Amino acid sequence: MAFQESILEQYQAYLTRIGKSSHTVKAYTHDVDSFAKWWAQTTGEVVSPRLVDPREIGDYRSFMLQRRLKPATINRRLKAMTHFFRWAKRMELTTENPFDVLENVSIKKQQDTAPRWLDYKEQLALLRAVRKAESQRDLAVVQTLLGTGLRISELAALNVSDVELSERKGMLYVRVGKGMKARQIPLDRRTRQVLSDYLEVRPEMDGLSEEERERLFFGQRGPLTEREIDYLVTKYAYQAQLENCTAHTLRHSFGKNLIDSGTPADQVATLMGHESLDTTKIYTRPSQRDLERAVRRAA
Repeated sequence: MAFQESILEQYQAYLTRIGKSSHTVKAYTHDVDSFAKWWAQTTGEVVSPRLVDPREIGDYRSFMLQRRLKPATINRRLKAMTHFFRWAKRMELTTENPFDVLENVSIKKQQDTAPRWLDYKEQLALLRAVRKAESQRDLAVVQTLLGTGLRISELAALNVSDVELSERKGMLYVRVGKGMKARQIPLDRRTRQVLSDYLEVRPEMDGLSEEERERLFFGQRGPLTEREIDYLVTKYAYQAQLENCTAHTLRHSFGKNLIDSGTPADQVATLMGHESLDTTKIYTRPSQRDLERAVRRAA
């Protein structure tokens, strides 16, 4: 660890105390520590918040650009660092926040380019790969991600009581989404059927706490973790010969499906738990694959 002893642990504790999800805590601390390691390698010293100069923030941004990191990755790291230095100043670990004197430190993203999602044929190919494994749990996980657009952390946190099913309708309740916001998502017929089939064979796990036994999805030793969910998706994507497909790709696919079906953007934002319609608008943009097809057609 490149920071002075215990500083990052204090910051982690602070993030947890103010209600940040485990995923956010891990992401923020990883991004801050990435900067700290770069700073230590560059200066040969253990980093302290009071030693960081605004010009070094600019140097770090240049370093990330030289490594060809994506603008979204660079901006995420800079955002995490901004948050960290605000906290450090409040804790009197530094008298100055280096970001206070910086302007336009973020990198502009390429406009009108969408994230990776699966088209209809790719979604069917992924589901076929899962069905071949004959695992009701795995099929329920993948179909729920495709049919609800849940974040991976939201899926891992689902309890049995968060799913309501009947013959003609169903509802999934997200108790704590991003930003501590709850929402509910109607379930389509296919997702209802897959979840119903899974619940009939869902195992009873012994040796777990009452809270853990309530989880909807289990691994071999307990509730299915975010890492296990992402591995599960990438495993079947590999079998279906799909490139760059993760659990988050399925969330993007859900958003794209809604837009393509004519669902208004405000409804899409509500279903996906977006705070801003600007986030939802990414699904109206052409994907990288769309651009590649356009170039091939022109040729």
